[in-house]
Amino acid sequence: MDIRLKKWGNSIGFLIPHKIVESFGFDEYSTVDLTELDGTLVIKKREKIKTLDDLLSTIPQDFIYADDVNDFLSSEPVGQEIL
Repeated sequence: MDIRLKKWGNSIGFLIPHKIVESFGFDEYSTVDLTELDGTLVIKKREKIKTLDDLLSTIPQDFIYADDVNDFLSSEPVGQEIL
């Protein structure tokens, strides 16, 4: 597949054909990493940053904090902590 490079401001870019966009699951909000490997340009899709809710939902229901963390979570402020 031949892709023509085009000047955009001080940069050069190219359009990714729709078939490849669909194949890799890209959208207009996707971020990619560009690296050079042995004279080849490698484009790798970056994983989307998860939200706090996404991360919290991965904690198993039966998760138990370590004793020192549990003690901290259940303790009352003892100084000038800002909560």
